[in-house]
Amino acid sequence: MDHLKNSYSRYNLLSKVLKGSDEKKSWLDYFFSSKYCYLEISLPYYDFLRGKIFLQDLRDVFDKDVPLLFDINNLFDLLYFDFLNQVKKGVNYSAIASFLLNRKYIYLSSPVIETQVMTEIKPNLFTLESVEEEEGDSDNSEKYAYITLRIKSSVILRGEVFLHDLSPYMKEEDFTIEDLFTILYLDFIQKIKENGNNLKVMRSILSRVREK
Repeated sequence: MDHLKNSYSRYNLLSKVLKGSDEKKSWLDYFFSSKYCYLEISLPYYDFLRGKIFLQDLRDVFDKDVPLLFDINNLFDLLYFDFLNQVKKGVNYSAIASFLLNRKYIYLSSPVIETQVMTEIKPNLFTLESVEEEEGDSDNSEKYAYITLRIKSSVILRGEVFLHDLSPYMKEEDFTIEDLFTILYLDFIQKIKENGNNLKVMRSILSRVREK
């Protein structure tokens, strides 16, 4: 693993486990000392609200079949576990890398504003140049919601191992577990916005909740 990058999450579990193995420590030591990790996720506030509305719609349709404590954090868990289960069944790394890179560009790239500035190239001679700038904070900029997810360390490590296996196909683009959680959620919300609250999707979510 000589091409291992610095970190695939804020916890850098894969590097710690590999370092621990060099020091003759058991990788289980990391999980007994810290069983859970806390990931910080930021989302456009509208998409955060859309997820909460979906969960309320789920309760409205299926009433008491939805566990009382099921919330948006659990929805993140389900989407992540479903993704990793698909990986376990076999995955085309090139295809999944293209998917994630495309979604990172769509969902996680800062909006760019193109403006034109007047530049003097010689006395009394000016030219217009286009300048691209990332959209900064303003009254009109999109507001964000910040969520803390409590995830088992072993689950995060599994995701880091997957991202390490995927890294040769990622065109040297940095990609973390936090990115993966955010993209899976936003892609789910995008499908809800495009197709509405599909009953088949709702039943699938409810079925997965019952399995846990």
